[in-house]
Amino acid sequence: MTVTAARPQLSRASSIGLLGIGAGSFVLGAAMDAVDQLGPPCPFRAMTGLPCPLCGSTRAVVLAGHLDGGFVSYNAVMVVVLVALAVLGLAGLVAAGRGTPLRLPPTRRLIWIGAAVAAVAWAWALLHHRTIVG
Repeated sequence: MTVTAARPQLSRASSIGLLGIGAGSFVLGAAMDAVDQLGPPCPFRAMTGLPCPLCGSTRAVVLAGHLDGGFVSYNAVMVVVLVALAVLGLAGLVAAGRGTPLRLPPTRRLIWIGAAVAAVAWAWALLHHRTIVG
């Protein structure tokens, strides 16, 4: 007999949170000025000299919030992730409004997806190292 774990469902509150994180980031980015250095220095980059998977994300989101295509020179992967979170949150709200919560992939698959996204983000940051650090 095989026991299968129940697939996680996206609650209304989680959907609102995802939509807020995804869309809210761009609203905040649009309200900010595009500057060269935002926030404190990255501890990972300070220790290794290499960008971390999140390096360039703030500048990318600010540029994307201003509809400036220059975000691809920083961390475009995080821009795509934030758009995906907003879309997922919106889809979760629509599903909740219909009375059928959105079902997510199994937790193990979500972990693998997260790890793959982090690896792609880090590869992007390494490929755009000169723009991010320079």
